[in-house]
Amino acid sequence: MIEIWKRKELEKLMRAHGLRYSKSYGQNFLTDRNTLEKIVDAAKLNPSDHVVEIGAGLGALTILLAQASEQVTAIEIDRKIIPALREAIEGLDNIDIVNDDFLKMGFVSPQPYKLVGNLPYYITTPIVAKLFEPGPDGFRPRPPSLSVLMIQKEVAERLVSLTGKKTYGAISVLVQYYAEAEILFNVSREVFVPKPGVDSTVIRLKPRDVSEDDTAVTARMFRLVRSGFDMRRKTLKNSLSRAGFSEEKLLAALAKADIDPTRRAETLSPRDFYTLASYL
Repeated sequence: MIEIWKRKELEKLMRAHGLRYSKSYGQNFLTDRNTLEKIVDAAKLNPSDHVVEIGAGLGALTILLAQASEQVTAIEIDRKIIPALREAIEGLDNIDIVNDDFLKMGFVSPQPYKLVGNLPYYITTPIVAKLFEPGPDGFRPRPPSLSVLMIQKEVAERLVSLTGKKTYGAISVLVQYYAEAEILFNVSREVFVPKPGVDSTVIRLKPRDVSEDDTAVTARMFRLVRSGFDMRRKTLKNSLSRAGFSEEKLLAALAKADIDPTRRAETLSPRDFYTLASYL
């Protein structure tokens, strides 16, 4: 094993394999041991846990996860760094490296798992959506029992935003419908190589039990959410009309849900949206 969290070791490994940091993959490697340990601690791992890591990079976090759990599935999109990653984790036999794009692969875990990752900033929202939202066929894969994700600070603030705030949007509704979201701690841009242009935040997501909810209603709900926030400054009466419902049906459903049609999408909680969808 190589101590990848040390910058000299990281740079030495990169040179040995002729690697350069990839902007297209959003590669910013964390080089602070204390922060890495805090992420592992936040996942509340035990020796029987299966961990899925998105974006293994060169393995700094992967190694610590493997030392604290039974099995790690490390998903890494960049095929060029796979040989260096294998060298970095040499000596650990409980790590399965998967060279694939998490957004495109048909990931289904047959067993409970925890998800940990330093997500590339530009695909944070699609990844979070894939974790929880059903696909076009209505199938919803097993969600992680706990997720600990390092993401852009601004995005983290949106995920946990309260109704009525400017930061409250469609992704806030999505995440808060499916999970209890909490901000754990911030991470300075100074502890990454190369240094990103923004600071990061580590969040934890604990799934809610929505098994009693109707999946057809949930799909309808997110049609409303997208329409509502696409025109967030308009009233619900006007913005939700784009979801494909007649004004008559929409007003009737709003009345049954006891929601004033002059309100805006940002004032509705996830459960408000679900209730409204159930009357449509």
